This record gives sequence, C-alpha cells and structure tokens, in this order.
Amino acid sequence: MDASTLILVGLLAVVLLASVVYSLRTSSARRRHQGASLSAIDFARGSFASQLTRGVPLNELLLQLVEALRDTFRLDSAELWLCEGDELTLAAAEPAGERNAIAISPAEQSIAANARVSSSAWARVWLPELLDGRLNANIRVAPISHGGQLFGVIVAERARKPESLAAEADETLEEVTREVGVGVNKARLDAALERSLDQLRHQADELQASRGRLVAAADDERRRIERDLHDGAQQHLVAMAIKARLIEQLTGSDPTRAMQLTNQLQQDAAAALDELRSLAHGIYPPLLSSGGLSMALPSASRRPPLSAKVHVNGVGRYPAEVESAVYFCCLEALQNVAKYAGEGAEAALQVWTENGKLLFEVSDSGVGFDAREAGDGVGLTNMRDRLGAVGGTLTVESALRKGTRIRGAIPINQK
Repeated sequence: MDASTLILVGLLAVVLLASVVYSLRTSSARRRHQGASLSAIDFARGSFASQLTRGVPLNELLLQLVEALRDTFRLDSAELWLCEGDELTLAAAEPAGERNAIAISPAEQSIAANARVSSSAWARVWLPELLDGRLNANIRVAPISHGGQLFGVIVAERARKPESLAAEADETLEEVTREVGVGVNKARLDAALERSLDQLRHQADELQASRGRLVAAADDERRRIERDLHDGAQQHLVAMAIKARLIEQLTGSDPTRAMQLTNQLQQDAAAALDELRSLAHGIYPPLLSSGGLSMALPSASRRPPLSAKVHVNGVGRYPAEVESAVYFCCLEALQNVAKYAGEGAEAALQVWTENGKLLFEVSDSGVGFDAREAGDGVGLTNMRDRLGAVGGTLTVESALRKGTRIRGAIPINQK
C-alpha cells in the first residue's frame, strides 16, 4: 500500500474506534440511568407498599423514599411535602431540614393535583413559598395525587447538570408520585377506618355500660316502689282494715267511738289515695301522658323545691319515651339546682324545637363548678343514659360563680 492508502485506513480505524467508544459510553450511561430509575420506582412499587402494609410508620417510609430519590439522581436535596387540610407541611427531607408550612387553598390544591412534573417557573406562579431560599435553584416539582385529590408534592433540586435533570428524573418522578399517591391514600383510609372502629368500639362499650346502668336503675326503681308501697299506702290500708273491724264491733255498743273511727277511716283513705297518686306521679306523671311536656313541666316546676321560670312554647306531642326522657331529665336538672346551686339561685327551663331536634335547657345563676375537672355525678349520668336511649345527647356548661347550663337534644321526625 502506498502512504495515502495507509493514512486513509488509519483515519477510518480511528473514526470506527471513536464510534464504538461513544456507543459504549452512551449505552453505559443509559443503563445506569435506567437502573437508577428502576431503583427508585422499585422502592415505590415494592418496598414502600409492602412495608406500609406491614405497619411501618409512613414518616419512616417517606424518609427512605427521599433518600432513594437523592441517591438515584444525585440531587442536592429531595423533599416530600404532605397536604393536610389547607397546608403543605414538610414530612421528609434529605438532607434533613426545617421549613415553614405553606398555605394552599382548595382551588390551588385542585390545580396542583392535575399538574404534571413542573419546573421553578410553575412553582413561582402556584407555590412560590417552595422557592423560599432557593429562588435561582433548578428544581422539579412533582405533585402527589390520587383520584383528583392532592396529597402532597415532591421537590427535587440539583445544581449539577441542571439542563438534564428534567430528562433524567421526570418520568421516574411521575411513576413514583403515582405509587406514593396510592399508598398515602390507602394509609389515610386505613387510619380513618381505624378511628371509626375505635369510635364504634367506644360507643359499643358506652352503650353496654349505659344499658347496664339503665337495668340497675330500673331495679332500684322497682325496689323503691315496693318500699314506698310497703311504708306508705300499704300501712294506710292495713290501718283502715283494722279500724273497719273496730267500727263493726263498736257500732252497737259505742256509736260515738264508732263515728270517730269512721272519720279517721275517711282521712286514712284520703291519705292512701294521696300516697298512690304521688307514687304514680313519680313512675309516669298522668299529666305528661294526657297533656304532654307543655302541661306537665310547668306543673312540676311550680312545686318546691323545683320552682323555675318555664318557657315551653310551640312544643307538640312526641313518642312517650321521648317525652319521658325530656321530662325526667328536666326534673333531675332542677333537683340539682335545688341541691347545689346555692341559696338565692334562680333557675330557668326552656323546651323548644330547632333543626329537626327537640331541645331543652335548664340554667341557673348559682355557684357553678369547674366543668373541665368535675366528672359526671349520678344525676348527670342518669340524664345521659336517658337521652342516649332515645338517640339524644347532653352537654353541660358551668364555671365557678357563673352558674350552670344543662342542654339536651333529641332528634325527632318532623312530618
């Protein structure tokens, strides 16, 4: 070969070698990039989901995620913010740091939830607080969402080779945020379900305890009725029977004495009748049955020591169990006023309907108590149980030297 041919062959060999080297380097870089991306995605798909299912705390997993993202793309920093209510708060960061919460309105949340992975320009318009302290930084902002709901954002920052960050990271960030969105949504649903189950368990325990107290109260009430009958009306009836026999014996021999016993017999009969009426009133007031709350409560509140200003206007008739619950709760509250409010305290009782509920309120101007520290006594517990049995609730407001306000509410069906 001549010299020119050798030179040409040498040049071709150099070009071929350079092409091979470039191809190998490009292929190697592509494989490293793909491997790094798969590493971050695999963590989000596999480790993140499986560890979350096993009960690993969400905050720990989010920290592992930002560490994986930082290592994968050699970021200067990686942050994950969570959306709670109307705020974004920093949940995990690598390197660790503290940043103020960012207010975000529902409209801004909707915009962010439907956005793609974006640059600093997008953040400057919609979330400018993300750029505090890094106005000139090169960042990528990836919203974490699921079902159109924003759960947070991932912020990736890198100064080295800023022009290639989007090409390297955006596809991976979209995949990661998709997986994390599903995971965070599941975690929040599980937490909400657990709270609901705890609440139901607590309500079931309260209901069981309330039923136990109601059964015990009913047993106590039966024993009280038996005792009152034995000590009251029964004694009057026994005395009447004895006097009736004496009258029979004395009618012929001592008419004057017989007449005296007859008068006493009439008085005993009247006393027995009063005892029975009082007992019946304590079991279920006849006036409540015939006239409802608007008649029974004013009548009961006029008897000492339960005197109170009563306002029962526009209240109709309701099921017997509802009227009974309101009636006896009001009487229990008024008895508490008489016992604990102090001398000279004034009481007021009001019953009304509002927003599908039958409401009552008993207030006084007495000495009051610290409602935050004082637990429910027997009276308040009885009231809560009575109202709870018909789906109602009881609230107590009181403060030292500022009186007490007891309010009950029962849902009613308005036609």
